[in-house]
Amino acid sequence: MSTFQSRLRIVTTMIAVVLSWFAISTFLAETFIPKPPRSWRDFTSQADGNTVGPLTEWVASAAPLRGDLLSTVAFAQAGRLAQIGKTSVPPDPAAQREAAISLAKASLSLAPYSSGTWLLLASLQDVGPDRSAAAEALKMSYLTSSADFDLIPKRLGVFASVATKADPDLGDLARGDIRLILTQRPDLKATISDVYAKGSSDGKALVFELVNSQDPAFAATLQ
Repeated sequence: MSTFQSRLRIVTTMIAVVLSWFAISTFLAETFIPKPPRSWRDFTSQADGNTVGPLTEWVASAAPLRGDLLSTVAFAQAGRLAQIGKTSVPPDPAAQREAAISLAKASLSLAPYSSGTWLLLASLQDVGPDRSAAAEALKMSYLTSSADFDLIPKRLGVFASVATKADPDLGDLARGDIRLILTQRPDLKATISDVYAKGSSDGKALVFELVNSQDPAFAATLQ
């Protein structure tokens, strides 16, 4: 009987230690991690990578099963990249980008339903000649939240940059965003014009095709 009680005491002590660690690490993470952006516009206009340091990254990693906290750190880590040309350039943009990508992937391994984090990953991977990884991340952003007006402008921007005619599935997903703008949010039509102007040659052709199939008159204004 005493052996059973000893083992039970050991087990309950271990459970208490684990629960205490979970509570303390979560409290520290929520205390030191910057507040998440309320919208994608807030991120691109107010992001500040200076709020991220080794302590912030450590407490986020130590908080178990909190993919949302890792996502917040990834957004903050990417903040200074969003501010290039507006404020001082980060010491090593490539390293900053890779750190944000790693944090975003770690977050998505715990919270794969976060459409905004998938979009962040896609935008961070939208560099270099091979942008297939960005296209795949963008697809996941669409699949996890197909009708999010807050994400539409950035999502279409990444689409116009990474889309190719060899990937019709991505075009079908973007068609929904364009349809929503044309039918429900005409105030966002300027977004379509903007992403068309900044898109790759394939991206421009695909954006024009998608718009032309729904609103030929507006499509004529893009060219």
